[in-house]
Amino acid sequence: MNEKSLSKEEKKFWQRHFRIEKLEDIQKEWQIIGGYGFGDYQTNEYFYFISLRVPVVHEIILKESYVTDEGVKHMTGFKELTLLYLRKHKEITKTSIPYFNAMKSLESLNITLTSISLTDVYELLDNKSLKEVFLSSEENEENILEKAFTLKERMPNCNIYLDTCFTTEDSGEPIDPIF
Repeated sequence: MNEKSLSKEEKKFWQRHFRIEKLEDIQKEWQIIGGYGFGDYQTNEYFYFISLRVPVVHEIILKESYVTDEGVKHMTGFKELTLLYLRKHKEITKTSIPYFNAMKSLESLNITLTSISLTDVYELLDNKSLKEVFLSSEENEENILEKAFTLKERMPNCNIYLDTCFTTEDSGEPIDPIF
């Protein structure tokens, strides 16, 4: 990829999404990508082009966008990514877990209502920087506790939350992690 200019396809992307005409107008650090309700235009291609030019992104918040495992792969290039919210993405599967493991600054991961199960996380997730993981589970209580114990041993500073996206209730009361 030419570092000094934008390809024709890339230029179209930056113009369409950000009204940017020149390479030097692209900021190298972004606080956040996405937001609640802004998923319509976010695709794998969207993250591909951003990953080429923006080395630092702190937060990605997506709900029901068009991103799949391929898009998550592009996100691994973002330095300082601390929050990744991927709620309601059925096309995100356990294939993404090694990408989550590669995100060395990641502290909060929300993968509720994706195709990633507690068993997948139990078998594959090993990111020591994580402090909280939110996921959905349809497992029985005995299986949940066994897997939670193993996850806590592997990632002792990480709280695992099931079937919620928050650490507190609407009333402000804390929600306990599973372990």
